[in-house]
Amino acid sequence: MQEHKSEEIMMMFSIGPVQEFIAQARRTRDLWFGSHLLSELSIAGARKFTELGGRLVFPVMVPVANSEQVEKMSAPNKILGLINTDQPSSIAWQVRRAITGKWKEYARAAEEKIGRIINIRTWDRQVSDLLEFQAAWTVMQGLNYDKALGRTEQLLAARKTLRDFKQNNPGAMYGEKKSSLDGGRESVWINHDKNIERLSRLGIKENETLDAISVIKRLSLILYPQQDRFHSVCETAFLPFQDQIRNVTYISSAVTDYLHTVNELLRERNIKTDKQTDSKAYDARLFYERRIEDYLEECVMVPEVHKESLKYSIATKLEEMYGQLEKKSRDHQLGFSRPTPYYAFLLADGDRMGEHLRNIKDEQSHIEFSTALSRFALEAAKIMKEHQGQLVYGGGDDVMAYLPVHTCLDAANELRKAFIDKMGSVISNPTLSVGIVIAHMLEPLEEVRYMAHEAERQAKRTRNALAVHFHKRGGGDLMKVAMPFNLHPVEQMKALREHKVFFSAQFAYELRSMYQSYEEMATGSSWLSNPKLLAELLWMEIERLAFKKKPERIDKETIQEQWIPKLKELYDTEKEPLERLRTLAEQLILTIHLEKVGMTYEETAASKTS
Repeated sequence: MQEHKSEEIMMMFSIGPVQEFIAQARRTRDLWFGSHLLSELSIAGARKFTELGGRLVFPVMVPVANSEQVEKMSAPNKILGLINTDQPSSIAWQVRRAITGKWKEYARAAEEKIGRIINIRTWDRQVSDLLEFQAAWTVMQGLNYDKALGRTEQLLAARKTLRDFKQNNPGAMYGEKKSSLDGGRESVWINHDKNIERLSRLGIKENETLDAISVIKRLSLILYPQQDRFHSVCETAFLPFQDQIRNVTYISSAVTDYLHTVNELLRERNIKTDKQTDSKAYDARLFYERRIEDYLEECVMVPEVHKESLKYSIATKLEEMYGQLEKKSRDHQLGFSRPTPYYAFLLADGDRMGEHLRNIKDEQSHIEFSTALSRFALEAAKIMKEHQGQLVYGGGDDVMAYLPVHTCLDAANELRKAFIDKMGSVISNPTLSVGIVIAHMLEPLEEVRYMAHEAERQAKRTRNALAVHFHKRGGGDLMKVAMPFNLHPVEQMKALREHKVFFSAQFAYELRSMYQSYEEMATGSSWLSNPKLLAELLWMEIERLAFKKKPERIDKETIQEQWIPKLKELYDTEKEPLERLRTLAEQLILTIHLEKVGMTYEETAASKTS
């Protein structure tokens, strides 16, 4: 592009690779740090642009009373601004150097911490090759703001189709192992087998052959301890049971005894642990039989000869504790439940944001739009904290987080309200689509993210919707429910939980079976082609089944007065009759499973003094 004398120029920068960098994570801390680091690079680029005299349009750093909030806010990977210059290419190079310099700060810190057990040639190559930076600009002279914005976006999109093909620099040794997190990169370890104990202290498992990027992510907790503690999915799933420990005396007493026994088992074998095991500071993995081995590998220096026997002994004591608690619960009707292994992974995205952006006509309107997005991002972080969740990414209109099952629906609803509140001043009728997947803690994180994207895509098909998918461990029953927010899905799910006494799992599954039967019959059937007639017929079937499958302890009059009106309310929507039946069945099934996997301590509140 030919450069001119000092003129007002619109410049846009893009930093990547986004999905690749965030996605390659085995632990939630790795996932968060990938998102956090990209945000830090974006902020470094934005600051450099303003230092050079530029006016930022996107993102906008919102000043708040608590300055830490600005630092914690995730910045998107795109920077947009206006600047008066006769050297736009020089501006682009300086922004690039600022971003690259910030990345190399993190890389150097990790390299110094890890020491001489890395292949430095492979390390340097991987660090240098990671970042992708593209820039495009348009001279504003004679152009309206919206025309210049459209042209700059087109130029940047065209630039992204080009690739910077670099000569491949092979590693120092042939036959290098591939990274266990990124098969496209080699492991950087040298003499890995001789440094297993040291790597373990850094949070790296014996069988993890990591590349430079994965090592930098993994060392984030050690390099930046000032960051808030980031809960694992195991700890997040455990939170409802943790509340029981804190609030229910007989559970707290049993847990204290169990942890005392674990300490005794460790002392008998002269084994030291990096973490305390008492009722105030303990590791959630000690409460899940299939996670005990992870705890022993990471937190305890256990000789191989003792590992299996110690694992078996702890698992036996854990089962004994649960057995005693369940017996006491049965004897005294206290309502105890074991900790759930399930958690919720949430993705949210604003609807028609590209269309709203194309309607922006001037710089000030765009800044106001960006400011509203930044305020929403800050509010999203607050909502996740209030609902015991962990915000992985909150930049612009995108949110990625995970939460305990029992708070995920309320969090989704609060996000929707916050989006409407913050964006309502700059666009008309703002809406948010939210996808949630309920997944087992042992499911690979990459798979869970894919499931959550699938739920989000289902919500985006109709927009302004909530989609909830439930994936049982090892396959089996799969539930997918999507409901528009204007039908108040969160309130409906809560109401169904309150009416749980009126229906059983058998009733819910027979409704699903009924839907499948009618769907087959409806194909090519003229008598089922009348929507009004079909809706009436299906409702009579639902009503008949509600009485047939009612719990024995509840009489027909109560069902007629309290359950049938609620069923009718849930069934009467604007959807096609068969889709109404399917949605109702899936809502009921999902309610049953959410109750099973999302137990909260309120259910045993009556026993707090037991």
